[in-house]
Amino acid sequence: MKKTVWLLLSFTLLLCSCSRTVQSEDTAENVTLTFMMPQSHAKDFLLELIGEFETENPDITIEVQRIPDDQWIDLVHSKAAVGEMPDIIRIDKWVLEAVGTRHFVEFGEETSWYERVLPQQLKNKLIGGRLYGLPIASTSGLGLIYNEEIFERLELPVPATIEDLYQVCEQLSQAGIIPLYASDKEAWTIQVAFNCMVMQSTDEASWQKLKTNRLKWADVEEYHEILNQIADLRRLGYTNADHMEATYNSAVEAVAGQKAAMYVMGQFFIADVLQKNPECRLRMAPFPYNGSDLLSVVSGAGMFSVCRDSEHVAEAERFLEWFSQPEHMNRFNEGWNHPPVFQEQNLHMADWQQAIYDKYIVPGKTVVQIDETLNGINLNGLWNNLKEMLAGRMDSAEVLQSWDEDFGEQMRYREEPGWQPG
Repeated sequence: MKKTVWLLLSFTLLLCSCSRTVQSEDTAENVTLTFMMPQSHAKDFLLELIGEFETENPDITIEVQRIPDDQWIDLVHSKAAVGEMPDIIRIDKWVLEAVGTRHFVEFGEETSWYERVLPQQLKNKLIGGRLYGLPIASTSGLGLIYNEEIFERLELPVPATIEDLYQVCEQLSQAGIIPLYASDKEAWTIQVAFNCMVMQSTDEASWQKLKTNRLKWADVEEYHEILNQIADLRRLGYTNADHMEATYNSAVEAVAGQKAAMYVMGQFFIADVLQKNPECRLRMAPFPYNGSDLLSVVSGAGMFSVCRDSEHVAEAERFLEWFSQPEHMNRFNEGWNHPPVFQEQNLHMADWQQAIYDKYIVPGKTVVQIDETLNGINLNGLWNNLKEMLAGRMDSAEVLQSWDEDFGEQMRYREEPGWQPG
């Protein structure tokens, strides 16, 4: 009897041990990677690609974390500060640099895909000559997106100055069409017009004075004029009446439905509209301000980066390797309407996209967006104050004075030249 009990106990312990071993092996073999990105970047074509990777790699699951765009930069800084970064993050170079390269895995020539990156797309991702992520973005435009069919039907010229824009808006308004759609519920969409106008009007000498504490933003009269012109477009009724409740998604619907003739945004907006209405004829021009005919551009500093403290660096790198393949990058760049990032890619550009590159990007008639000029500076405070101004709770002086304080605090923290105590 004692022998039987002993055998039963031994068998039970063996089963428990086997069970623990199997569970341990399962846990080791099946990995979940967290992939954090701004909400506006969680496009269907990216999610489809992630799904295909999971199918081909059944031992890896990718959990996508979508962060509201208005909270994005602050949240990345916060997570880095407390050591709660995801395994993979979609991040721009200037944000990564501000957060600190120490938080990210470095990739060099020994990486399988490194040598396949186009030289110009590699150069604008490097920080101190080092690369901290898989390059996934290339140069794209920011500006005035307009419905070419509406403009032709009403015989309207593409505006080149802010005065031209007011005149075109008046004619569109009389025709019963929303002239310029505004989505002021989301601060990140408000800033594009301000971005374009400031970049067209500020020379390099002025930027250096702003950066070295020899000039205040509030002392630049033209910046007050720009803010007031943005507000005037709303005040004069040239935008949708519900602009403070409107969002990027409602802008897509309005332009796709031909209820609105213009919107100020990046060229990715055109792709989103065409998904809703493939017959919509959209074009992009520089935001009309001073007739300079310079297109604002994002130089393409986007990357998929692996966080250094991840427990699954090898699996995250497997995802980057898979994503770098031409057939996957083609679908991703086509989704954004961006040109190639890797040498083996062969992409066809749409007519509207080809026009942007032939007229502005190839001849260099461009200015980079403000994020790149103020590399690593968190602009969320400025963008949120723009929203407050359009809601009638601040004026241009208050916006710029508040931004001077925020900007100065960040520059002092970074110990930039001209900002040190004493």
